[in-house]
Amino acid sequence: MQSPAVKSILRSHLKVFQYILIFIVPFFGVFAEGRSFIYYIEWKEVKGSRGYIVEVRGAAPPQTTILEKKVQENEIEFRLESGSYEYRIAALNRFGKPSAFTPWTGFKVEQDRPKEIALAEKEAASKPKVSSRVFIPGWGFYRNGEKLKAMSVWGGLAALAFLGNAEREAGNRLASDPKNDPKIIGILGMQASPLVATYLWEERSHHKSQYDMHQRNQFVLGGLALVTVSFSLWFENRLPPNQTVTLKVRPDTPFALTSVVREGIATKWELDYTWRF
Repeated sequence: MQSPAVKSILRSHLKVFQYILIFIVPFFGVFAEGRSFIYYIEWKEVKGSRGYIVEVRGAAPPQTTILEKKVQENEIEFRLESGSYEYRIAALNRFGKPSAFTPWTGFKVEQDRPKEIALAEKEAASKPKVSSRVFIPGWGFYRNGEKLKAMSVWGGLAALAFLGNAEREAGNRLASDPKNDPKIIGILGMQASPLVATYLWEERSHHKSQYDMHQRNQFVLGGLALVTVSFSLWFENRLPPNQTVTLKVRPDTPFALTSVVREGIATKWELDYTWRF
């Protein structure tokens, strides 16, 4: 057991420690709350003014004035503790008297906001915001530095346009050929032998099948171009990085070159969607 003298000494040390806590803890709290930050304000210049007067007050009641300062330029930099405040500004006339004050404007002080940071924020806010959406196929790839993908999209669309125009011109040549006009074939059949008329009708039938083939090819190429545009915009605008879509276009059945010339290309489209976790 401890003696009464030891207990008395312990109680005295405990009281001293309590007094230290009572006086030191509030001191550190005041020191932490008393930290000040730099804050910068800029306003529109008033022509003909002899300076400006700036007033700053607390946002919460009793809203006492914290700062009142006259400056020559349309800017000021001051120090305040963290918190919510309001400021107003008035231009000074030739006699140094303030004109009408601006309405109170609220602001918060949470960290240093010197002139350099404030001007950088103003410049960033003045720049037009660039939309992240892509409306031109391949432009999203090009903007992100994926130039090979962009060139592939543009080259593919250009190739489809070239092939589609070639099919259109070939069909127009067959349609404008006088030997495919039934009236001309009928006139030639009356003036020539029946064998010539039969040959012309057979040629017209062959040319018609070729014309139909060119029309089908135009439809396929146009659909492929539309799919390319749609999927390119989908990839560049909406598809998350962990998702992939693969589109394959291949002949429906093995074919020979002669069958392609006669009937065109029958295609089979395959769409694969992959989601990686």
